[in-house]
Amino acid sequence: MRNFEVKKLLIIAGLGILVLADAAFAYLNHKMTSSKENPQQVLASKNLQLGIMKADIDHAAKIRENIPNVLKAFEEIESGLPQASKGYSIITQELDGYAHDAHIVKESTNFHEKDVPGRNVSEVSVESTVTGDYNGIVHFLNDMQRSKNIYIVDGLEVDVQNSAQGPVGTLRVALHVRTYFRKA
Repeated sequence: MRNFEVKKLLIIAGLGILVLADAAFAYLNHKMTSSKENPQQVLASKNLQLGIMKADIDHAAKIRENIPNVLKAFEEIESGLPQASKGYSIITQELDGYAHDAHIVKESTNFHEKDVPGRNVSEVSVESTVTGDYNGIVHFLNDMQRSKNIYIVDGLEVDVQNSAQGPVGTLRVALHVRTYFRKA
């Protein structure tokens, strides 16, 4: 009989634990499913998101409408580029003139050409070395910037070892520039 009462107490205790666990899970479920936000706040948040999306769509539509103008501008720029058959001599002559005007010495010029996919142009990397004072080199770069031809300066490297061998204030600068030629 004693054994039966112990089993009965264990079963009642187990059922009590299960009832408490069930009540705890019910409470947690209620807390998780109930919204803490006011429906008006939710509506305002969704309207704000909708407004942002509409603004993005309007902006994209304006960009799409402007694409023909952008393509026309590209065509105008490309038509103003020197032809590849004459481009090397035009660029060399122009850079020599700028160096002369700036009172600096342009020592060498190397060209490396590659095609631009999907366009009727070639990208030309121009590497040149100039020697002169700081003001002359700045004048040379300003002339390049104002040119009707397109020059993109990718880098300038000051050669400190060779600069120290010349007169005081003389710099030797390696220029890394890109320009573009129109294909024939």
